[in-house]
Amino acid sequence: MKRVLAAVVLAAGALSTAGCAGDQDSGGETPASVASLAPPPVTATPSVSNLNDTRLPLDRYTTTVDQFIDLDYASKMVAADCMKRFGITYKFGRQNLDALRDRTNRLGLMDEAEAKQNGYHGDPEDVAQYTQTDSAHTNLTDEQALVLLGTRPGLQAPEGVPEGGCIGEGHSKVQWNLEEDSWLEDQTNEASARTFADERALKVIAGWSACMKKSGYRYDTPDDANNDQRWWKDDSVVASGPEIKTAVADVRCKKKVNYLDQMTSILTAYQQQIVENNAERLETAHRNTQNALKNAAAVLSGR
Repeated sequence: MKRVLAAVVLAAGALSTAGCAGDQDSGGETPASVASLAPPPVTATPSVSNLNDTRLPLDRYTTTVDQFIDLDYASKMVAADCMKRFGITYKFGRQNLDALRDRTNRLGLMDEAEAKQNGYHGDPEDVAQYTQTDSAHTNLTDEQALVLLGTRPGLQAPEGVPEGGCIGEGHSKVQWNLEEDSWLEDQTNEASARTFADERALKVIAGWSACMKKSGYRYDTPDDANNDQRWWKDDSVVASGPEIKTAVADVRCKKKVNYLDQMTSILTAYQQQIVENNAERLETAHRNTQNALKNAAAVLSGR
């Protein structure tokens, strides 16, 4: 499984959104919605040892892993009661999303120990979490899924099923706005895409490329090294010797060019620009999330 950039992708139904967190797959394109905005100034280049210890401007507004788990579980509890009205037992559990807590490699592979162990493939246990399916859905028949999810294109839900199905009823009671979460995800991804397209970032990446060349590797970007077709000939998560050597050289060159510090400073500037241009909506989203969390807590405490 190739790594893709996952800035903090906590959209409903596709929490990470996210394939395996790691090197970017931005393609260097600037989103059309912000193409008219000038690149923001970078006011400082902090020393960043690990993104887990760094607070980014959009962190205040995005749904955390723990918050997502509570919102999801509370919504499913309400949905289970709804399903009972239709004579269906809906079994579910708390999602295991531990792999999404670690953002060490969110701006590219940075962990040399991981590079030595797994190359670009990542920890097999984390990969399994990213690719897991929701058994609460897959254990239902097609007819039962219509009750849970509501009318689908070409498929009509049974009479009396609430709009959006029983899971929609759960989201409604908790007042979890999934469209708002999706918008927040878009802002996070937009900041990341603009970061990797920024001229200042391209200079950092060029420095990394020159370092790699001196080490005997010819790649224009970290993404090229990550996505080298030699590493991805099959679905195996076992890294080859050449892949591991390349990944280690990649990480060491990033450290030589101060990659993480500089890329984080650019990302911070773009996120701050989004915060300043969407302050009112972001604050509203934050208040709504806090309200939904209170509702979720009330549902959870009732069991």
